[in-house]
This record gives sequence, C-alpha cells and structure tokens, in this order.
Amino acid sequence: MRPGTYLVVHAGGGGTVIGGRGPFRVLCISLHLVGMLGRLLAIGLGAVACVGCGDVIGLDASDPARGPGQLVGNGGPITDGAFRGGADAMPQPRDVEAPAEGLIVDCDGDCASYCDGLPLENPVNVGMCPVTWGAGLATRPLDRGEACRRLYADLLGRFPSADESATVCQAETWGQTVSQLLATDEFVRVQQLRWADRLLYNNRAVNFERAYDMDELVGKAFEGRVAWDEFAAVTSAHPVIMRRLDTPADRAEFMFELFLGRPPYEGERSDIARLYRLWNNGYFDHPHVGRLPDSFIEFACVDEDGNTDPATIGECTSVLWGHQELTLRPDAKRITKSGELEGLLWTGKLLPEEWKKLQLPGRIIASDPAFWEFVVEETLTRYLGYDLAVDAPAVRHELVKYLLEYQGDIRALHYAIATSFAYLQSSQGGGETERRWTYGPYKQIQVEGWIDSIKATTGANLARCDHRLPHPEDYLEVDEEEEEDGYGGGLSGWALALIRNSGWQVTGELEVEDNYRNLARTLGGCPSNEVGGRFTTISVLNTAVQESFVAEVCGIGDARGVDLGRLIPGGMSGDTVLDDATADSILAHQQALFLGRSPDEEETEEARAAASQCNPAPCTAETFARPLCFALLSSSEMLFY
Repeated sequence: MRPGTYLVVHAGGGGTVIGGRGPFRVLCISLHLVGMLGRLLAIGLGAVACVGCGDVIGLDASDPARGPGQLVGNGGPITDGAFRGGADAMPQPRDVEAPAEGLIVDCDGDCASYCDGLPLENPVNVGMCPVTWGAGLATRPLDRGEACRRLYADLLGRFPSADESATVCQAETWGQTVSQLLATDEFVRVQQLRWADRLLYNNRAVNFERAYDMDELVGKAFEGRVAWDEFAAVTSAHPVIMRRLDTPADRAEFMFELFLGRPPYEGERSDIARLYRLWNNGYFDHPHVGRLPDSFIEFACVDEDGNTDPATIGECTSVLWGHQELTLRPDAKRITKSGELEGLLWTGKLLPEEWKKLQLPGRIIASDPAFWEFVVEETLTRYLGYDLAVDAPAVRHELVKYLLEYQGDIRALHYAIATSFAYLQSSQGGGETERRWTYGPYKQIQVEGWIDSIKATTGANLARCDHRLPHPEDYLEVDEEEEEDGYGGGLSGWALALIRNSGWQVTGELEVEDNYRNLARTLGGCPSNEVGGRFTTISVLNTAVQESFVAEVCGIGDARGVDLGRLIPGGMSGDTVLDDATADSILAHQQALFLGRSPDEEETEEARAAASQCNPAPCTAETFARPLCFALLSSSEMLFY
C-alpha cells in the first residue's frame, strides 16, 4: 500500500474520513453534498470511483472480495507444476485373445507382468493397463486435431483457433501442450465457472463480496497456490455457502455432498452439525450499496465470560472423529449492539484465528480417505463422461497417490487425466462397445463455450456474463424520488464502479448489456442461480434458438451479419464470381476459422456441388460464404467434441 488520499463516491452521510490506518486515508464525499452534480459524478467517476480503495479492506470496487479466502494462498504455487506422465507412448495390446463382451476383464499373472514391464508414468495409463492392453484390448489411435479441440473445450472452455491448433497442439508431447493450457487464466476461469454452478452464487441471497472471495479462492486452488484439503477446509466455513443454508444439519449435509459425494449417515449429520451450531443468517449494511444478506456468528456454548459452558458444550462438540469442541470467545467491541442481531458477530469482523477454528468441519472431512477418492472420481467423470474407476479401480488408487505426491496440487490431477490415453484416444473409428475406456470421450460443449467460440471467430457483437453477480442491475437502480430532489437518484458511484469493473458491460443509459445473458440463459448457461443452476438439453426450442442466433451472425435472410471479411480469404472481394476454386478457398478458410482443420475430400465435393447449384447464377463469393457460415456454425461439430 502507498500513502495518499483516495476518493470514494458515497450515497449518504457527510464529508468525513471513514477508514484508513496511519497515513492511509479515505475521503468520503456524499452525493448529497454535490446536489445536481451527483448523478454526473456517479457516471463520470464510476469506473475509477474507488482508485486505491484496496487500502481499506472491502472498499475497492475493482476487487470487493471479503472473506476467509483472502487469508490463504498468498504465496507462490505449492509445486513447480512439472508433473510427470505426459509423454507416454500408447502401448500395443498383449498378444492374447481379448475377453468377449459381457465378460469381466481379469488380469492374471502374465497380464500383470506385461503391464509392469511397460514404461508408463501416467497414473491413469498405469491403472487402466490391467483392463486394457494387458488383457489384449486395444485403444483407438490418437487423432491430433480431435484431441486438440477436446483439450481446448475442456481446459479453456472454447474451441481452438487455427493458429493454436498449428502451434500449441503441435508441441513435442501432449504434456507440454497441457502444461501450457493449465497455466492460462482461461483454465482458471473454467474452474471458477464450474464452482459458481455448484455453489450457486446469487447476489440476492448472499453478499456479493463473499462470492468474489470464494471465486478468488477457487482461482488460487487451480493456480496451485492452495492445496485441495486446505481448499476444502476454507470452503467448509465460507459465508457464500453458510448464508444459503438454514440449519446446521443442512450445512453438514451440503459439505458431505460437496467433498465426499454422498449424503452423511444420520449419526454423521448430527455430529458434524454441532460444529455448525455457531452460524446464523442476517443482513449487513454495506456503506455503498445498502443492505446485503450475510452470515453472522452466535456465541453458543459459552458463558457470559466467554468460557466453555458445561451445560451446553455438547451442542458444539463432535465426537465421531475424536473429541472436537468448537466455540468462539465473545468480543464486546465487535458484537452487534442492537436490533434483531444483537449479541451476534458479523463475519466481516472475524479474525484469522477465528476463521481457522470455524474450518474444523472441512479438516475433519478432508481426513477421510474418501475425500481424495471422490475428487479423483468426479474429475475423471468430467473429462471422460464416465467413471473409469468403476471398471479400473487401480486408476483411482494410482491417481490418489499421484495427487498426494504433488502435495494436493489439484492441477496435477487435471494434468494426469488430460494426458492419459483414456482421454486422448480418438472417439472415431469403430462401433461403441461396453468397454467404454477403449475409445475416447464425446461430449456436448457448454453453452458459454459455444457462444464464446462463435464470438471469437466471427467478431459477433455480444457482451459478457459475470458468474459472481447474476443480478448486476440491482446496483444500477435509480430512486426516482431522490432524482427529483437533485440528489443523484440514489445511484452510487461505487456501485457503478463495481459493475464496470466486473464482467458486465453497461450502456450510456446505465443499463446492463444483456444480449449475451439472454441467449445463454435460454440455452441453459449464465444461470441466475435463484434455486437451481444451469441445465443442458437438446430440444426443438434450443435448436431454433441456436439456428436463429447463427443466422443472425452469418447474415442469413434480412440479418446484416458479421463483416464479410471474416468469412472469406484475405484479398478476395464479396462480388468475386463463384466457381470451384472460389468455393474451395472459402471452404478451407471457414473450416480453419471455425473448426481448426482442413476440409476432407467429401466436404470439398459437397461444397462444389452446392456452389454449382447456386441460383440465380452467376453467384458471388458472398452468396456462398454466408450460407456456408450458417452450415458450419450450426453443425454438430460445433456442439459436440
């Protein structure tokens, strides 16, 4: 932090110093003091209304995170990210008759010896060998283009560009490619989106500062700065979750489902629930955006002096995993003095050692071996579309050892799966069998990935979504009565700065650009998280919405469409006469642009046939390029990978 005076545009109060330590001061200027200029200040200063306010915790509109995530992962990565197992050569099956469909794959002594003799380092490959190559089963050869699209879709949430296919995916080993992708901000963002779906961020149900903090905590975990068991501990006492749940039993059950993949037994639920006895729900008055829902702490199981109360301590004690008491000592200086929350402590005032005590449930859950097994099984299912550990239990065992070898750095798990042959092998070339692990995954891309890929390749004019603030319009509302009085309409410059520094875009009329959000939510993405989250479905409605969007982007019918220069090769004009050579050139350009590959012979013949049937002749490059754009962007190859 550097000394100085910082400006905060504030919706109420006087021109007073509201925070700061030593030479750090924050000057608070009320919009009411500037009368009719208030609205202008809010708009004009919105993007920079809180420059430097990071010096006062919780007052930086560009980084409003406040919570326990700020207390961990503030150093470098826990490992160097140089994970082993990314350069294995695909083995040939042992020269024996493969087991017939319907028979259990059994690895005998010869099979085990064969697998032990293979130079495999990747833990998935090691674990799947006994039910694959050692048993005489082959895996499908790798298709580099198919694997590249799969890696980008899963790791970065979008399809690769032609340049990325020709560079990043042409590294000497797939380990090098995966390492590059894991080191990107896009990989971290994909994980943050996934956890936002699981934890249902909603700024009407939870203080948005908590969602920002949890989002940063997820980022730290997937940057390798927080070990997975520490991540579970901090998450287990995070207000973004606690505020959405009503009872201690609800909180206990949620944590079991989240980190063990199962509901607790009744004894486990009631036991862990005692460690959630202190949590309470209420509202906190933010100085710039008004009343926000948040979590509070009740000083249960202690007497007036803060000492353990023998009569009630059992209500705050777990006994199934050792004798574990959880109480906090009251601090009169921080406790709410009046109102419905009198006697409670707002979690925004918790000290680091108090946060650590509250994370006891997560440390207990992380001590269960099933904690590591579940994250392995869940991640396998996400990448492969099925749980390989069901048919190859050794995969689970090997991956747990591997993850612990790298000190719980969750990146290691993603690296191992993404460089394994269960994942990288082709999904093409032969019929499906019940041996699911003998061919590669084939999945549907998420809504945001589909939209983002089209947006990146065509330059379509679309805004963005921000998973941390599903309802940004709540902070752009104008109080008409105050506006008439000349007080700036109740619009806080800090709140406007919050939205402008988020992923949302705001118009000159102070409205949220929602074209991206409206499209994504119709298709199941960018969820508001009121009750449930995203959904994935293929239906007539979805197809109609998708095709309508693609038609608008490509300029079909009355739609203007994107700039033609995106859809035809450089140096070609839109009125170039259409012939075979022109059709070939446009097809090659668009397939490289949208699919990251060259057309095959069959596709070239189909394009020429379509060009020859163009009517009325003579057709032009534009009359061919725009329908071709529609055909490619609405194809199954843009939806499935």
